[in-house]
Amino acid sequence: MTGWTEYIAAWACFLGAHMIPALPGPRGWLVARLGRRGYLAAFSLLSIGLLYWLILAAGRAPYVHLWDQPGWSRWLVNIAMPAAILLGSLAVGMSGLVAALALWAGSHLVANGDLAHAVFFGGMGVFALSGVARSGLPGAFRVTWQRLLLAVVIWAALLHLHPLVIGVSPLPA
Repeated sequence: MTGWTEYIAAWACFLGAHMIPALPGPRGWLVARLGRRGYLAAFSLLSIGLLYWLILAAGRAPYVHLWDQPGWSRWLVNIAMPAAILLGSLAVGMSGLVAALALWAGSHLVANGDLAHAVFFGGMGVFALSGVARSGLPGAFRVTWQRLLLAVVIWAALLHLHPLVIGVSPLPA
């Protein structure tokens, strides 16, 4: 499976994995069998795996140029990402995570000027903003040195692993 077919299949699996458990029946059945923590762990791992597949599929889709990538766009991403990681790490509840994902998607949308990535980051932005609409903006933060350290470690890992995992350096040229 290659090109647009893989990309569409990855989107279908990602969206299905997030829509089906949102229904009361399947989610209740899964929580009853796995327990709340087991369900959340399994759902998180599945989501990360499907997100990674979707990222790779976007990179393998045929290149269709939409706009030039301005040089400042990588600076935008490199400023937005530490803020997004801090937001996701320090906010209490899911509202911080979905707000961080919206910031991630919006900043990456500007820096990627091809059709597959515009659909990917635009779609993820809509997906995240729908989560913000449901949960609201973060209202409470738990600031501890452990959470701050975790945010720094996540940021450093993403920055350094991006070329190996995604195939593109996030650093400005």
